[in-house]
Amino acid sequence: MSEKTIAEGVAGVVRTYELMDRVRTRQDLVIRDDQFGHEALLDAAAYARRRRIPLSVLDTGRFGLVEVEALARAGARVLTSDEARPRADEWEVLLAACRKGGARLSVFWAGPLPGAEAASGPSFQDLEDLLGAGLDFHISDRTHPRDAAALASLAAAAKKGRAYFVLYHVGPPADGLAGTAGRGAWIHFGDEGLAEEPAAERAVAIAAAASRAGSRAVVRVERGLPLELLEALWAAGAAFVFLTPPSDDGSGIRLFERKALRRKLPPRAYHLSTVFLP
Repeated sequence: MSEKTIAEGVAGVVRTYELMDRVRTRQDLVIRDDQFGHEALLDAAAYARRRRIPLSVLDTGRFGLVEVEALARAGARVLTSDEARPRADEWEVLLAACRKGGARLSVFWAGPLPGAEAASGPSFQDLEDLLGAGLDFHISDRTHPRDAAALASLAAAAKKGRAYFVLYHVGPPADGLAGTAGRGAWIHFGDEGLAEEPAAERAVAIAAAASRAGSRAVVRVERGLPLELLEALWAAGAAFVFLTPPSDDGSGIRLFERKALRRKLPPRAYHLSTVFLP
């Protein structure tokens, strides 16, 4: 055995121990599939499942379907996308594997939504069927405009399947979002222009509709909002992600920031992190 082979073997063992340490010491851990070898990820997923530690694998397309299916069966939550794994039949396989492993399959959709008959990739009916079967679905309108009726239909399918439908909206709240929220969608949006009408009224309506449907509006506070609007959104059921520096102790805003920490988001309600809007 050459020195190079020995060194590579030792390095692999060290990285495996590093991975196991990360699993032991962190909650809701997300690991990219290109950070470790497949066997190390399988061991980590099995260990995390035994210890009931949430572990997710970000599927970038490095592994084949059989390998990702094995990770799902071992208990890893699989985070994939229409870019990394664009075939509906593969999603069906992974959805079944996640179900057997006691985990979840989550897809981030980056491209335009398909029509009734897609030329390639999943059709709109495929998406509805998969969401109705329990697929968590995350979608942003940053790059492609989204049809409100299509979003509402997908949100309703997800609610039927007890899945999460999560929309990331860029810009002030638009018409139609309250209807989507009322179907059970989780809707993330920022505070840009939110203090002005009609954006403030729409934001409160979205939060109230989501709360009634069992989900939430998630407001990212980057610029700051008046205390009155924060209180109105809170009362309507919104959750907050504060990215502003902490306010002065004793101020109304600071007291509200502390109160808002009690309304935490479940990991299925956001893609990878709450720090940015995809």
